[in-house]
Amino acid sequence: MTRRALLLFGLVVLTLTGAGTAWGFWTGAGFGAGTAATGTLAAPTPVTVSAPAGAGTASVSWTASARATGYTVTRVRTSDGATAAVCSTTTATSCNGLSVPDGTYRFVVTAVAASWTASASSADVTVYNDRPTVTINQAAGQADPARTAPLNFTAVFSEPVTDFTSAAVTVSPASATVAVSGNGPTYTIAVSGLASSSAVTVSIPANAVHDSGGAGNAASTTTDNTVTYDATAPTAAAPIVTASLTYGTFVGNAAVTLTDTATDDLSGVASVTYYRCTGATGTCTAANWTAIGSSTATSFAFTTAAPFATDGSYRIVAVATDAAGNFSTPSAPTAVTVDATPPTTGTLKVNGFS
Repeated sequence: MTRRALLLFGLVVLTLTGAGTAWGFWTGAGFGAGTAATGTLAAPTPVTVSAPAGAGTASVSWTASARATGYTVTRVRTSDGATAAVCSTTTATSCNGLSVPDGTYRFVVTAVAASWTASASSADVTVYNDRPTVTINQAAGQADPARTAPLNFTAVFSEPVTDFTSAAVTVSPASATVAVSGNGPTYTIAVSGLASSSAVTVSIPANAVHDSGGAGNAASTTTDNTVTYDATAPTAAAPIVTASLTYGTFVGNAAVTLTDTATDDLSGVASVTYYRCTGATGTCTAANWTAIGSSTATSFAFTTAAPFATDGSYRIVAVATDAAGNFSTPSAPTAVTVDATPPTTGTLKVNGFS
């Protein structure tokens, strides 16, 4: 290269360097070999799926994939290969497939990075949605209110279940004892061990019982799952005696109306029965009383025939019966004296002549 050419080349280099905004590129022929690293997108494996029986949900999870910017999840039905999107785009490493129909599926998770994709599949998973339903009601023939235990209820499941025991039953009051009998899908639930009078209710919460596929039951439904347990007797007051002909405690030749203010704390008074015992004093019980009559009317009013009884002194008591069939003890007595016989007079005589 001549001196002139070298000088010209130096001026060009100085000019380009001093400006700071321009770059020069030189090309030339050459020979040799080179290497370069190639980027990869890893598949999101393992892919796991949880599909509890009866839930209708498939929960899919996977490991994060290096370089992935998002994921899509697709379910593939094993029987025919039909596909459906589960999650269209997500940056998380899990998603839930909701309302998945019954069937066997595999779930494919695809990692995405720009135009790159990498997929991994789960093992086959069976989705089973059917859940047993159950109704609970008073058993046929069960008295309500009732004064004796056990109280019986009937539980009817929509399909056979495998693990129905007393532990699956919720009862109020909680202190009561529950026994389950039957071979299904119909069972009898007997409630006993009741310490006091109260309303007794039974139910079965969701997922307390399972079918052969492992699906838990839906919470029980009912039209009447309550029985009133009433072991407390009512109370009867001393009866009130009224008549058209009364003179203090004396009753003349007339019908007598009896009323009472009986009370009951739980099931209510159903009727009052009246009895009489002869004599003004002493006890009046079933050993020595005579029934007068009973009433379910307002104030439990009962009217006797006339005359009420033959002449003499009597005690009248009331016995109340509540709706559960409990009887009160005899009330305090109400004293009545019957005098239905008119007086007699002698022959009137004047000056010794009648």
